[in-house]
Formats: sequence, structure tokens, C-alpha cells
Amino acid sequence: MTSSLQLEYLWARLSSMAGGHRQFRSMRAPAAGELDVHVAVRTTDGAKCLLFDLPDPESINAGFEAGGLRLTRVALEDGLGIALLLEDATRGDLFTTICSDLIGFANAADPILALRLVMERLEAWRQFLRSVSGGMKRKDAVGLIGELIILEALLSRDPQLLRTWRAPENGLHDFENSGHAIEVKTTLGPGWRVTVSTLDQLDIAGLEQLDLILVRLFETAAGETLGQLIERIAGLLTDETDKRALSNALLQRGLAPDDYHARRSLRVAVQQVTTYPVVADFPRLRRHDLPKAIIDARYVLDLAQLQEIARPAILTIESFGDRA
Repeated sequence: MTSSLQLEYLWARLSSMAGGHRQFRSMRAPAAGELDVHVAVRTTDGAKCLLFDLPDPESINAGFEAGGLRLTRVALEDGLGIALLLEDATRGDLFTTICSDLIGFANAADPILALRLVMERLEAWRQFLRSVSGGMKRKDAVGLIGELIILEALLSRDPQLLRTWRAPENGLHDFENSGHAIEVKTTLGPGWRVTVSTLDQLDIAGLEQLDLILVRLFETAAGETLGQLIERIAGLLTDETDKRALSNALLQRGLAPDDYHARRSLRVAVQQVTTYPVVADFPRLRRHDLPKAIIDARYVLDLAQLQEIARPAILTIESFGDRA
């Protein structure tokens, strides 16, 4: 994998060269595979960029602007390419991290496959850039840990259930499989109160079954970090495609590859994992019960008052995993 220091060195060398008449001054990226990848600077203003050849131009519809970065098609000397450009110099460190990460995804033996993997990774980065400002916050890390605890339980039954994790795609529910949805709420420390963020989150319309799972954590020096949990989950996946899908999902979920603080700082252990079936009389706000002028709402549920319907989460995991 091309390191950030290597990239900074190459950009510095390119910036010191004479301008010339070409749109970009470039050098082939070290550790790139069959896909032609170049570290480059834009001649007009010295902006850092990363260039990718397009072995199959018709299959790629590239373009976005987010977080001070721009992805666009460009005309190169020997055909079309894709340029990832740093348009906001204050995001230089992030840009270097993204470029180093992308080069690692470009080392497949087949250039068309390598380009597809790069574009999938770029889409994950695009979603990350549009949803995250700075590193992952503590409360978001707690929520992610709760989802991953449920994901691990599902993957232990069947690694193919990775596709049912919908939270990274901004799905309405955290997990969904053939009409069965799971909404995960996570608390750290004492208390049973959870926040429902939209009117539709606990809506059972169109579902055969909806379960709310509460993951109660407590902080302890003997606990597990987010990074350790991710490593254990990755170990359940033997297929490289699934491992890349997990990596992309974590990025879409807001966890950058180099966010070491979020991955290492919080150590937690599981106190309890409980299911609350969302049935017809479950206490919740429903859109059709409210005046039309109320278009959305956020509210807090006290699950301590619903212990009569609580049941072990393993029953939900088994039911969810057994669906076709």
C-alpha cells in the first residue's frame, strides 16, 4: 500500500517541476496494480490530484463534489481518465488518506475489476464526506458498536447476512431480511431510555415483523474496543469480496480507516441484549395518528416500562437468520 509520506513526497516533487503545457504533471503511483494510477498536480494551480485510467469508459459514470474534493472525468494524453482533485487545501490530510486508501483498492490483477473496486470505494468515501465532519463522535461510536454486536451474531449464523445490514446505506431500519426488520438501540451505562429519530423508524407498514433490540453496554478497562470488535467480525468473513463490503460499509457508516481514536479509545462490555417486538399496541408515534402539519418527530422511549414484552435477543437473531 502506498503510504501517506510517499504520496506527499511525490506531490512535492511534481510541484517543483516546470509547468509545461499539459493539464497535469504526474508520476505513476507506487504499489498500484494493473490499473494505471498516477499521482498528479494540476498545472494551472498546483492542486493535488490522483488520476485513474478508464479501461472501460462506458461503464463508469463518475462525478461528485463533497468535503472539498471533486471527482470528474478528464481527457488524458492517451484517452479518458478520472481525476480526484483536492479543491480545498485545508482538507489536505484527509485527501492524502483517501488517495492512499484508494491505491490499495486498485491492485487487482484485472484493470476493469480494479476500477470497479476503486469506484465502489469512492462511493463509500463520498457518503462519508457528506455525513461526517471530523472524527466519529463518542455517541456515534457507541451506536456503531451496538449494530456490530448484532451483525456479529448474524454473521456467526451465516456470513451471507452481511447484506442485511442496511444502516450504512441510510436504510430506514438497521437490518432487514425478507420482511423482517431490526432496529438497534444502544445505551452506555445505566438507563433504559432510547431515542427514536423519525416517525417511520418504528412503523411496521410493509413488514411482517419489526423488532427493537436494546444493546446495553458498560465501560470497563477490561472491555473491548471498536477496533477489536471489527477485527473479530472480519475474521468471520472468508471471502475477499465480503471483507471489502464490510470495509466500505464501515466507511459509509462514518468510520474512517485512520480514525484510531474512535477505534481504540472506548472499551466496553455487554451488559444485556434484549428484544422488544414492535406489535400493534407498541407505544410509538405513528404518522397517520398525527395532524398532517406534523411531518416528522423525534422522541424518547423508556423501555424499562416495557419489560413485560421483553424477550432474549437470540430469538430474534434466529428468526431473522432463518428467513430466505
